[in-house]
Amino acid sequence: MFGRLIRFGGYQVLEALKNGPVKISQLRSSVPLYGSAFDFVLSQLMLAGLVRRFEKDGEEYAELTDLGKRFPYYGGYGPDPGYGLFYGHHHHGHCRQW
Repeated sequence: MFGRLIRFGGYQVLEALKNGPVKISQLRSSVPLYGSAFDFVLSQLMLAGLVRRFEKDGEEYAELTDLGKRFPYYGGYGPDPGYGLFYGHHHHGHCRQW
């Protein structure tokens, strides 16, 4: 359940941040995640090192980290097969076994 929330919500947040820092209030209104779901996804992206949060002129902003800028995904439509944090669920009928 949370995997889908993080996967789809996370890609929407990454897509919204690809052009530079965005105010948290604007990000919250542009991404279709509400309340604690938005906070949960944003905190998971920060824990993964893809997004950082900072304060400027009394406003909170979010931006992609260097790792977040290099994170392989297809413009918000899912992970690049074989790469990324979410690989191994259902990609073209195979799973990577270690």
